[in-house]
Amino acid sequence: MLEEHLGYVSDPVRIGQFRKSLRAVIKPGDRVADLGCGSGILGILALQAGAGHVYAVDETEMLQVARDTAARAGLQDRASFVAGRSQRIELPEPVTVAICDHVGYFGFDYGIVGLFQDARRRLLMPGGTVIPARLHLELAAIESDRCHQKAEGWRAEGVPAEFHWLRGYSVNTKHSAEFRREEVIAPPAALGSIDLRNEERAFFSWTAELRMARAGVVHGLGGWFDCELCEGVHMTNSPLAETPVQRPQVFLPIDEAVAVKAGDPARVTIMARPEEHLIAWTVEFPSSGRRFSHSTWQGMVLAPEDLMRADPARVPTLGREGVARGIVLGYCDGKRSARDIEQAVLREHPELFPSPAEISRFVAHVLARDSR
Repeated sequence: MLEEHLGYVSDPVRIGQFRKSLRAVIKPGDRVADLGCGSGILGILALQAGAGHVYAVDETEMLQVARDTAARAGLQDRASFVAGRSQRIELPEPVTVAICDHVGYFGFDYGIVGLFQDARRRLLMPGGTVIPARLHLELAAIESDRCHQKAEGWRAEGVPAEFHWLRGYSVNTKHSAEFRREEVIAPPAALGSIDLRNEERAFFSWTAELRMARAGVVHGLGGWFDCELCEGVHMTNSPLAETPVQRPQVFLPIDEAVAVKAGDPARVTIMARPEEHLIAWTVEFPSSGRRFSHSTWQGMVLAPEDLMRADPARVPTLGREGVARGIVLGYCDGKRSARDIEQAVLREHPELFPSPAEISRFVAHVLARDSR
């Protein structure tokens, strides 16, 4: 996790554009919520821009990094640190600005739409501001043997034939990619925009027509974002940009490579439910009559019991771990220590798991996650 966040804080383009936007938006004394704060870098930039107080929110261990970093910078008196998922926490006061960089490879695919929907309803004061403000999505046709090999990985040389069937899942998977300019066989088209300041939809559908700039072979679609942080300040992960942020793009494969000539069109439809992490894409090649339809739903490896659990009419009962979790939490009475609880579970429920060591590990895990 530290390595991932090192990439975020060592990206000078990203840091520079967020700094510029925060200086443009924040007024002296503003209260700011840094949602999914990670290392806390955006909160620090907000304080440096004049914010009166920052509420840094994160559900991972990176919150401690944010807390320690703020203390080392002498900013701890102007920052509060809230452990938990943004949609489940409460703040002591409404904030004037909410910031977040849950901008995925394709902009919307890392939860930022639902996160800001919740923040606007519960955390942001009327007339408050969110950063980023908008996502502009771009789509291109891609000729890339490297990306094609990702989609065909389960059928690659050396993979036992018994596993080749899994290729059907990988061609319905959203893959991260870092495209080279020459792999963009059709110039990008503007797919659509999402206004994060007022967007309330759960489902999106966009269409675009791509026209080939040269002859070649199409292996799939490439998607990326132009993120408008505030008016006049943007960041993008476009492989065609002069100064992109250090973030991959998304590759959406098609089932078979299609040969094309310069000027050939491709008609594309993209549908998405961001909060469910679902993307569907349809690609038509009028010149050859070829048509492909894919969905990340088809790329999910689901057992029959997974589908049963998704049925809203199902009457659920506690499984083994649910019963065990209830037993452990039942001992949390505000008097017993963690050691007392562990010993009580070992003594009174020796059958909980196959070995005392596993019971102790489970108790420690439950207490770490579900108690204060």
